[in-house]
Amino acid sequence: MVETSQIDARARGLTVDRNDPDPFGNIEAGQVAAPIPEPPLGNDRTRTWVLGGLITLAIIAIGAVAFATMNAGRSNDGAESPEAAVQKFFDGLSSEDLVASVDAFLPSEADPVISYTASIGTELKRLEVLTDSVDPQAITGINMEFTDLEFRTEEIAPGFVRVYVTNGDAFIDIDQAELPLGRLILDNLPPEARAEFDQDLPPESDSMAGEDFYLVAVEEDGGWYLSFWYTVMDAIFSETGYGTPAFGSGLEPVGADSPEAAVEAALSQVLALDLEGLVGLLPPTEMRALYDYMPLVMGDYNETVGAFGSFVTIDLKSLGTSVSSAENGKRVKIESFDIVFSSFFFEVDGAISYDGECFDITINDQGGALSGFGGQIPEHINSCDPAIADSLGSGLIETPDFLGDLGAANTGILVVEEDGRWYVSPTETLGDAMLQGLMVWDKATLQEYIDWLIEVGTGASSVGF
Repeated sequence: MVETSQIDARARGLTVDRNDPDPFGNIEAGQVAAPIPEPPLGNDRTRTWVLGGLITLAIIAIGAVAFATMNAGRSNDGAESPEAAVQKFFDGLSSEDLVASVDAFLPSEADPVISYTASIGTELKRLEVLTDSVDPQAITGINMEFTDLEFRTEEIAPGFVRVYVTNGDAFIDIDQAELPLGRLILDNLPPEARAEFDQDLPPESDSMAGEDFYLVAVEEDGGWYLSFWYTVMDAIFSETGYGTPAFGSGLEPVGADSPEAAVEAALSQVLALDLEGLVGLLPPTEMRALYDYMPLVMGDYNETVGAFGSFVTIDLKSLGTSVSSAENGKRVKIESFDIVFSSFFFEVDGAISYDGECFDITINDQGGALSGFGGQIPEHINSCDPAIADSLGSGLIETPDFLGDLGAANTGILVVEEDGRWYVSPTETLGDAMLQGLMVWDKATLQEYIDWLIEVGTGASSVGF
């Protein structure tokens, strides 16, 4: 009788000869032969998904490069009315004048977004995600037109207005073959998808009448601007029944004396589940909407999530950092840390530390509460232990050196200064992390990640996911 391990090995290798009547060896009488595995079903589909994500990134990057390249031409002048601000945004899209589209938004929101996009676009061209010929002022392959727009306004509070688009026509024409996508994307498309990609998509037009779409316009320095964050916050808080805040009377910004202190304080507030303390360490201009809306939920938060802190205590005992200059502030890189945790309720305590290379975790499960969830909880784990690495990697698809790439990248937490205080900027931290991550890659490395994602997706598809 052939052993199960042999069958499994052959199935995993997919080396079955379909013309062999007994592909798995000497099957004994009465024994049910294992089915001949089918070729992976998800190969081209998974490849399309992976490349679709890259294409989406590339399209976003095209717009981002355009925003950043033309940022010097922004007037930052507000519109005369809330309706005019929305019209300005759509006029910019219709005429491919992205300067006008950017100018329609609050500078405090738009500026952090575009801080790093020019450099990100340069890296995407180097990696051949975008073509070298991409022109931010004449992007090929996309044509949008918004005509005969009509609006209805609804005041939220003085200086804050919902602007509904009640009527108008939208026309979108995407010529996929003309999009400035680089060889890395095009060469990875499966033949069927490449054939479809070379074909024009049919133009789409639709009426905007009867839609509930709206944007929030905010008055600032005598002009009206659109606000992404106020639009998001208003939609969420209106839908959940929390209502409208007292604008300008929200949480007080706190900040810190130095970049390092801002990061340490922010991490401490996260571990303590202190939402109000964390918001106070975010930039009050960039996160102005958050400052206004958070008081509406603080009571519910403290009674639910915040109450968890009475059962579990997590403290940051030490934090090692290094500071370097970034385009709009300081980059704080975490070099080491020590965290201790305890819970009298679960009778558990322990520590987590990082020395710049390895994570070390110690767990004292006094009452066996964690083990009660299934399995034995080890008392000590070190990420650099070869036995740990071997057990985690056993039977898995070989992965690219993600941790090595992450370590090589000059990533950190971006901190900006406002009125003499330092604040942690989520928007610029994300943008800088993307830039620094791209800078350590070359085209061959990015291809390794694409191949790995496709292989993982194909394996998942072959087992029914």
